[in-house]
Amino acid sequence: MTFHVGFTDSHEFSPVNMNYPAAHIHMLPVELLQHIFLLVVNDVPDCPSVFSYGDTTISPNVGSPPLVFTRVCHFWRVISLSTTAVWSRMQVSLPGRVEPLKPFLPSFLQSWLARSGNQPLTLRIVSGELPVRTTRRCMRQSCQEPSQADSQLLEILLSESKRWEAVALAFSDDLNRNFDTPELKSLQCCWSELSSFNAPNLTHLHITYRWSLTMRFRHIPTCDNVRHLWVQNASARIIRSTFLMFPRMESIKVDLILSDIGHPHNSTTHSCLESITFPIPSDPFQQREVLKIFDELHLPMLRKLTFVADPEESEVSCIVAALEIASCNVQVIDFQTTTPLSEIDVDVIEPLFSLAREVTVRGEVLCRPVR
Repeated sequence: MTFHVGFTDSHEFSPVNMNYPAAHIHMLPVELLQHIFLLVVNDVPDCPSVFSYGDTTISPNVGSPPLVFTRVCHFWRVISLSTTAVWSRMQVSLPGRVEPLKPFLPSFLQSWLARSGNQPLTLRIVSGELPVRTTRRCMRQSCQEPSQADSQLLEILLSESKRWEAVALAFSDDLNRNFDTPELKSLQCCWSELSSFNAPNLTHLHITYRWSLTMRFRHIPTCDNVRHLWVQNASARIIRSTFLMFPRMESIKVDLILSDIGHPHNSTTHSCLESITFPIPSDPFQQREVLKIFDELHLPMLRKLTFVADPEESEVSCIVAALEIASCNVQVIDFQTTTPLSEIDVDVIEPLFSLAREVTVRGEVLCRPVR
């Protein structure tokens, strides 16, 4: 962080320049105040919002960080406006209105981006904040096309796409845009948007929304360097497809495993995968999907399996069956469960000790029962 304002003593920024001692808040070192600003901004969930929305209105979000810093006093305003990192995280909510925005709002977004200097950008884009007014033109417009207001804001954001470092797209529809993002390292989007990104340095990918069970997969360069994949929900067939699509993947996490009549028939090898996090359903019929994932799966580098499940007899039997039809050298099997450690039946999980070096519950090591 660089402080570009030509003042060395915060005392002269005191609201009242008299012989009284300056308030302690005005005596803080510049670097400490900048650090406080960054802590506040980084603590905002989902990034600080650029705009504030009413029922039918949109305006600058002046009541929240970082804009609120500029309204405390002249000293804080100077510091906050000159600290580029404070402006490098933002959430832009697209209004969804067909009619264009008044010039002030696009200019305000451009000003926010300008204050971030050359900092890498962390960006969250959310759609549909305002109700759409139904007009003949709106009815003729394709539901897949962004509105005029959305397009205005998107074009401004796209002009800085080469600085995008972490991006989350929260949409139910496609944007029909191409994104040139050479510095992008972390991305959250739906599957259909992934092919729109030119992101050779992408390492963290979070796929949201349902994956189509009939989806046909094709290789795209953006997948080549992905190391960590998080999928909201997917079937066994789709999960097996990811092993081919992401050749350098080191970890995969799936929140929900879907049922699918299809079955992956081919033996699959993935030479980089080290960690897997899956749920284990309690329903035996649903557990068959887990077995489909591991059938003839060769994972020479796999070290840790994390299961979001209670360590009950049915779940343990499913895990044992899955590892018997796969080829791997698991070191740790971990259960993420709400069951207290004192209530875990070690006799139930005993079969897992012959399959892994350690069995843990939320990271706490369980001792093998002595016979």
